[in-house]
Order: sequence, then C-alpha cells, then structure tokens
Amino acid sequence: MKTLEAHKDSHKEVVRAAEESASTLAGSIHPEQCIKVLCPIVQTADYPINLAAIKMQTKVIERITKESLHQLLPDIIPGLLQGYDNTESSVRKASVFCLVAIYSVIGEELKPHLQLLTGSKSCVAELVEHGACNTRVVGLTPTGDQYVKVPKMYVLNTEQTLW
Repeated sequence: MKTLEAHKDSHKEVVRAAEESASTLAGSIHPEQCIKVLCPIVQTADYPINLAAIKMQTKVIERITKESLHQLLPDIIPGLLQGYDNTESSVRKASVFCLVAIYSVIGEELKPHLQLLTGSKSCVAELVEHGACNTRVVGLTPTGDQYVKVPKMYVLNTEQTLW
C-alpha cells in the first residue's frame, strides 16, 4: 500500500520510483493474491492511487492463467467499470487497457461482464475487442460512434472523451 500511496508524492522522482516498484511487485507477487489485494483499492481509492492500482492489476493480468482470471472476474470487473466512469482521463484509459488485457487472456468470454454498460458506454466492449486485436487504443472523442482506423491503433468516437 505504501508503494501505491507514493504515487501521490509531489516529487516526480518519487512517483517514478513508485511506478517502478509497483511494476516489480506486480511481476513478483502471486497473481491471485495480488489481484485480491488490488480489487478493493481500485474500487475505493482516489486518484492517483486508483490509477496505480489499475496499472498494477493490468500487469498481473498479463501473467495470470485463464482459469484463475475467470474466478476473479466478479471481483475485477466492477472496479474497472467504475474506473471507466472516473473524471480523470488517465484512470479511464488505464481501465480500458486493463479490460484489453483481460480480453487478451479470455477473449469473447469477457463480453457478458460488459453487458452492464448502457448507452454510449456500451461501445467499450467493441473498443476492448478492437484494442486487443490491434494492441493500441488511442482514445474516445465526442463526435459520434464510429471507429477511425489509424496504423496499429483505433480511435472510437463517442459522447465522452476517454483521454
């Protein structure tokens, strides 16, 4: 938790060190244990701690087994959907990247978990799918509901700016 709290420090060097430490921890702690610790933080912490926790969670998801991820999805998804609603664009962006990481592990099996999204937010399912297929997601802009393909990237136009 101290590593995540260090993300609030006013000195950039401290924040960079905290980011490196969080990344190292995400790669060395048992994935299931790490996810169980991070989920409540993602759901309850304020920016920038929630951002750091989501980024850590993404790193962990990249190395977790499909079976373990399936079991943890009910704990993970609510925090990411909450992050997608956050006022901070970096938290929204990190939430989408984490959903893309989940999609990369379990594929189409993620879609039922995204059905809770309504209206313009329901397009996140397509964004996640296209992001997973193309490895980079650029963002959301407020001009409609269509994908604009950019080399190795997708831009989705919707009512809310993602970042």
